[in-house]
Amino acid sequence: MKDYSPPPTLRLGAALVALALAASFACAKKPDAASDSPAPPPPVHAAADAGPVFDLEVMAFLSEARSLHHQANIREDEGDLPGAVTVMTRLVTATRPHEGQKIPEIDEVLADAWARLAELDLKRHDLDEAAKAVKAGLGYAPDATYFRGHLLEVEGVIEEARAADLSDAGKKDDAQRARARAIALLQEAVKVQEQVIGRALGDGGKR
Repeated sequence: MKDYSPPPTLRLGAALVALALAASFACAKKPDAASDSPAPPPPVHAAADAGPVFDLEVMAFLSEARSLHHQANIREDEGDLPGAVTVMTRLVTATRPHEGQKIPEIDEVLADAWARLAELDLKRHDLDEAAKAVKAGLGYAPDATYFRGHLLEVEGVIEEARAADLSDAGKKDDAQRARARAIALLQEAVKVQEQVIGRALGDGGKR
């Protein structure tokens, strides 16, 4: 059976969370010019021009997420995939601070966590659970971002694996449809990531 598990270089969850956590400290820890002590962080609010302002609860969530990613790393390195799945499930079901408010950094952490959960399910060859994880993750990444593109990429790989299973079972027509879905999803992932790169280069994704 072909191995459809993601390469180790894709295991970025803890690093991405660390970046979000660093950004949260940068936003929340603003020393007063007349004092060496940091000012207390303000509450989170959705500012139309500046985005959310971080508080300690948001930073605690990001730190919790980073710790759970590291735990999942250890479990996965030990070959304990069910244990890694349990750890990541704990993350995606964790209590969110400021429930009901849109905090992009938290949404990104959760989208990334669902993508990793899908990859773990794919590595266990549980394609249905992997597909469910991707669907859940896409709910946190509705716009064209790296996180949405990565989820679509994972979904494409799931369909590629499904096509291989169907082909092995002699279901040629079903296998062909699954391959077509895989190609479409992977192409959609490419388009999303091209938009992300284009925005960074200032050309809106146009070439």
